[in-house]
Amino acid sequence: MKFFLKPIFWISIIASLSQPVFAQVQQHKEFAAVDQTMQTMMQAFRAGRADIALQVARKDAIVLGYSNRQQKVVTQSGEEWVQGFPGHPAEDEAQRHRQYTILDISDLGAVVKVTLDYPQWQGVDYLALNKIDGQWKIVSKSWSGVRK
Repeated sequence: MKFFLKPIFWISIIASLSQPVFAQVQQHKEFAAVDQTMQTMMQAFRAGRADIALQVARKDAIVLGYSNRQQKVVTQSGEEWVQGFPGHPAEDEAQRHRQYTILDISDLGAVVKVTLDYPQWQGVDYLALNKIDGQWKIVSKSWSGVRK
């Protein structure tokens, strides 16, 4: 019985410590603006449209991740990344699940974790956003994932 109590104890401690941080993020004066930026990005994913993505992602953003298929680190610009959007919803869009969590916000920067669960692929994106000329923009994306 003691064996199970230790992990439960530490999980409860970690959960209690993370909740105030999340509450602070939600109370930040820029939370609504960052959230709106992410809502637009989610719309771009669902619609498969680069033009929507470029409303919130800079063309010169840095996109970096490790491709298991290619067995190497792949880097792209934001403009190259959104060229992969097909211009219409994916055939399996109804089976694709995405959610995001705003992890941290300062007055001019934010970090967001996006989890992607697709029929053939599961991954995580970490997006860095900066407030530039009064607008929140994705300036970098670090991704990882695996084929199912």
